Amino acid sequence: MLRRPRLFLIDTYGFIFRAYHARARSGAPPMRTSKGVSTEAVFIFHNMLKKLLADQKPDYIASVFESHATNRTEQFAEYKANRAEMPPDLKDQLPLVRRLIDAMRIPILEYPGFEADDVIGTIARRAEEGGDIDVVIVSSDKDMLQLVTDSVHMLNPMKDDTWYDPAKATEFMGVPPGAVADLLALKGDAVDNIPGAPGIGDKGAKDLILQFGSVEAALDRAGEVQRKMYRESLQNNRDQILLSKRLATIDTNTPVEWCLSDVQAQDVNVPVLRDLYKELEFFSHLRDLKPVESTADKDYRSLLTEEEVAEFVASIPPDATLSVAVDSGVGLAYQVDQARAFSFAHAGPAAAILEDAARPKIAHDIKSAALQLAAHGIKAQGFQHDVMLEAFLLEADPGNCGCEVLGEKYLDRKVGTTLEARADCALQLHTALSAPVRERFGSVYDEIDLPLVGVLTRMEQTGIRVDPAQLGVLSERLEIEMGTLTGQIHQLAGTQFNINSPQQLAKVLYEDLGLRAPVKYGKGKSMSTAADILEELAAEHDIARLVLEFRQLAKLKGTYIDALPALIRRDSGRIHTTFNQAGAATGRLSSSNPNLQNIPIRTELGREIRAAFIPRDGWQLVVADYSQIELRLLAHMSGDSVLVKAFRNGEDIHTRTAAEVFGVPPLMVSREMRSNAKAVNFGIVYGQTPFGLAQSLGIDRKEAELYIRAYFERYSGVRKWIDSTIAEVRQTGVSRTLIGRERPIPDMHSRNPNLRGFAERTAVNTPLQGTAADLIKMAMIRIDARLRDSQSRMLLQVHDELVLESPPDEVVEVRRLVKQEMESVYSLQIPLLVDTGVGTNWRDAK
Repeated sequence: MLRRPRLFLIDTYGFIFRAYHARARSGAPPMRTSKGVSTEAVFIFHNMLKKLLADQKPDYIASVFESHATNRTEQFAEYKANRAEMPPDLKDQLPLVRRLIDAMRIPILEYPGFEADDVIGTIARRAEEGGDIDVVIVSSDKDMLQLVTDSVHMLNPMKDDTWYDPAKATEFMGVPPGAVADLLALKGDAVDNIPGAPGIGDKGAKDLILQFGSVEAALDRAGEVQRKMYRESLQNNRDQILLSKRLATIDTNTPVEWCLSDVQAQDVNVPVLRDLYKELEFFSHLRDLKPVESTADKDYRSLLTEEEVAEFVASIPPDATLSVAVDSGVGLAYQVDQARAFSFAHAGPAAAILEDAARPKIAHDIKSAALQLAAHGIKAQGFQHDVMLEAFLLEADPGNCGCEVLGEKYLDRKVGTTLEARADCALQLHTALSAPVRERFGSVYDEIDLPLVGVLTRMEQTGIRVDPAQLGVLSERLEIEMGTLTGQIHQLAGTQFNINSPQQLAKVLYEDLGLRAPVKYGKGKSMSTAADILEELAAEHDIARLVLEFRQLAKLKGTYIDALPALIRRDSGRIHTTFNQAGAATGRLSSSNPNLQNIPIRTELGREIRAAFIPRDGWQLVVADYSQIELRLLAHMSGDSVLVKAFRNGEDIHTRTAAEVFGVPPLMVSREMRSNAKAVNFGIVYGQTPFGLAQSLGIDRKEAELYIRAYFERYSGVRKWIDSTIAEVRQTGVSRTLIGRERPIPDMHSRNPNLRGFAERTAVNTPLQGTAADLIKMAMIRIDARLRDSQSRMLLQVHDELVLESPPDEVVEVRRLVKQEMESVYSLQIPLLVDTGVGTNWRDAK
């Protein structure tokens, strides 16, 4: 049996409001573009539309919009009066929703003076009366259920695409669809501020409607109602109840003009939708659109023999720039839409061109390509451009620098996973990215980012030795300590349970021991056992403190102590971490597989793990660490006279700050005062709030406020610099390092105070942390160049710290040159200071 044509009517505003607030209640972070445009409502509404079109394939469809002034407001001034004002970030998204609907070629219906409910009701009834068509109301508003009939159904996308026919609507509301308005008239509706009958709730209203059939009948026969409260409410509030029914009843005779042929479903406008996706940064949806160019138009081919590879290489013009992609084989491209790929088994004829330093080459992630080529005996040379680094300079977004994402964003096309496609993509991306990078970041790209690639490649190839025996001893020790902690925790709990299970731990803490529960996540979910919550509870009960200790030991044991020996490569006897140049928005390097930048340095156990990192037999490790570089950069950037003078005089800056803040001579500064001042110093760098400082010091918030106030009174230049920096970033939208690297900070104008506060702290910290990252990169490039003729090698960079290994006869000179290059890398108002050490392991070199 053929189904009848279907008309889908979308309750646009109602759906957007409910979806927006449901997301807000879920605790999910707001969605923003890189320019700070709010997009969560657009995204949610788009996903609903896209799914609706794909699953239901409507024959006719319309998006119905709300009008403001309506006849209901004229009848009852308080109608919908208790609704909160539309959030500004939602209001800003409504024009984008309209553009989205237009791009998807869905007609918009909007009639001034009439609510969307009435428009939908009128059109549904007219379509129903015309016959030969079914109507589907797309809404999450229960009021709409009064319109449901055998040929008018409701679809609620907010409730797992629940369909409501008359039977389902009756089951859900407790009364037939035709009596929904009567039900609302009695019980009222807080959402629309419909008053209802005082004292009659949901159950009472249902019972009365089922008994009498309608509001009018219940009012006329109120004397038959047995329950006094209900009886008197009906008798004393007749006018209010009848008004409530008029407000709750959807008008199906609204004088609106419409024509079925005007709302016929159409295909989406792909070019317009593609541009909107790009603007809104909906890259996952951009991938689903058909590519602008068909892959059938591309000349991609795999070369299956060495002869074919040799022939292709010979055909490459001598002045052509070659794009290279490397994975299980090699992909090469020098002309747009043309590329070849071949396995390493047949790569011999291409080795010469890949090793030719005079032949300019492009890659996405040169370091990765060079390491993979080196693993097959090919020494990569002549790689002059890295589109990943170009994109990262422009975006400062670690998550959006992949070849596939960049292809969609800058080339309007899907990028295949083949080596040919990736080589072609890199070639075209460089064409798109090189000019803006050269214009905005030429010196950063040429003098820091590109030269650093070779430095990091050599560091990753060298790796660092780890002593498995030392780690084995640590593992056994931690096993014993964790066992002891387990026993103590179980004793305090009065029962045995799995400490690693958040659910079991929550039960012990909040149910068995009756500790206060600071946070609860959602209905039916466990109380939080996150670290910050346990830290609060630790002051109340030792079990929380012991669980934190257990977790710390378990994390270090699993992440480093037990994991590192398995990562030692057989061919080198070393572990080889990966340094990521596009891994942090500030420009800092990150480390992965394994991450060696998270080994705690201030704990005894962290230092014991560092003791397992050792040099080549008979050699020594040389360690160099910038001293308080971010505070020194703060002094330079702010020009604060007190701070500059303290660093120029070589004073202990934490003691000096304690003396300034507490108003005592430096000799009178106690250890506790210095510790508190240290927390204030670094808190200023990271934009710490009084609340955060109070938590870190374990003091009252007001006391923390006094500390910060006293700090800014004495270091007024710092206050002025912070204020001017925030003002500048608010105007430009980006934060800059001294070297010229930029980071977009879109939430500077957010109406959400938490987001705006975080953005302001980021605006202050980024120039400091980002400049520190730039300086150590510059130093690494210089140090690497000076070590070329020596045996010594750089092994690790951990933020402000470098680790090298040297033979005995080079240790003194290497220690001297490293300190020299790091301290002279950039001229500041105050001196850069580097602490160096030498030892037979990383711990003892400090």
